[in-house]
Amino acid sequence: MWNNFLLSANAVLPIFLLVVLGYILNKTKFLSKQFYEDAEKFVFKIALPCQIFLSIISGSGTLNTVDMTVFVCVAVTVAFLVGVLCVPLIIKDNGVRGAVIQNCYRSNLAVLGLPLIGSIAGAEGRFMVSMLLPYAVTLFNVYTVVELNIFAPKDSKKTLGQLGMSIIKSVATNPLIISSLLGVLFLAFGIKIPSEIGFVTETLDALSVCTEALVLIALGAGFSFTALRGKLKYSLPCAIYKTLVLPFIAVPVAHLVFGFSGTELAVIFVTFGTPSAVSSYIMAKSMKSDAEVAGQILLLSTVICTFTLFLGLFLLTNLGWI
Repeated sequence: MWNNFLLSANAVLPIFLLVVLGYILNKTKFLSKQFYEDAEKFVFKIALPCQIFLSIISGSGTLNTVDMTVFVCVAVTVAFLVGVLCVPLIIKDNGVRGAVIQNCYRSNLAVLGLPLIGSIAGAEGRFMVSMLLPYAVTLFNVYTVVELNIFAPKDSKKTLGQLGMSIIKSVATNPLIISSLLGVLFLAFGIKIPSEIGFVTETLDALSVCTEALVLIALGAGFSFTALRGKLKYSLPCAIYKTLVLPFIAVPVAHLVFGFSGTELAVIFVTFGTPSAVSSYIMAKSMKSDAEVAGQILLLSTVICTFTLFLGLFLLTNLGWI
C-alpha cells in the first residue's frame, strides 16, 4: 500500500507543484502577465502539437487502441447527452446552462492528461493518449459548439449553415487535431524521419520537453481565487461532478463491464478525471454563454482534481486495476 501511495504521489504532486509555482510567480510579479498569455499561445499552437506528433511517431504501431478509443467516444457522448437532458431540468438560466453542460463531458486531456499519463505509464501512456486525442478533441469541439448554440441568446443563435461552418473551422484549425492526424498518417504509412536529418527530431524533442512545465506554470499563473465569488451554486456542483462523479462512474464501468485494465484503464481514468479545459471558458465567452460560470468551473475543477486524481490513482493501484 505504501508503494502505491508513493506511486500516486509521484504522479500527481509534480503537476500540482508546477501549478503552484506558476501561481506564486504571478503573485510576486516575477514575470509579466503578457508572458503567461504568450506562453499559453506558444504551448497550444507549437510545443504541445510537437509533443503529440513525436509521441505518436515514436510509439509502437502494434499497440491496439481501437477498443479504448471507441469506449471513450461512446462514454463522452453519453456524458454529453446526460448533460443536455438533465442540466435544463435543474438550471433555469439559459446562459448558465450552456456553460455548465460543456463541463459535464469536456476535459483537459491534452494539457494535463499527457503529463499525468506520462508519470503513470511512460511513453506507452503518452502514445495512447496521443492516438486518442484527435477523436476526443473533435467530439469535445463538435458537442460544445452544438450545445452552446442551443442555449445561446436568440440574437446570437447560428443558422444550420453557420453552425456547420463553425464546427468545421473549430476542428480543422485545431493544432492538436492537426498534429495528431499527421502523426497517425506517419505511423500508418510507416514514414520515418531519416537519420540524416536527425536535427528535425532533436528540434521536435526539445520543443516537447519544455511543454509540460511551461503549460502548467502558465495554468497556475492564470488562477485568481477572487474570481470564485458569485455563482458558486452553479460552478461548485459542476466541478465536483466533473472531477469526482464522472470518473468514478466511467472507470468502474470500463473495468468491470468492458474489461479494460492497466495502461488502457489509466488513460480512461485520466480522460474523465482531468479538469475542465481552458478552451471551455474561451468558447463560452465567444458564444455568449456565461463565461463567469465557465471560468469558475475551470478554476474549481483544477483545484479539486489534485485530490481526486491522487485518490483515484491510489484506489486503482491498490485494487490492482492498473
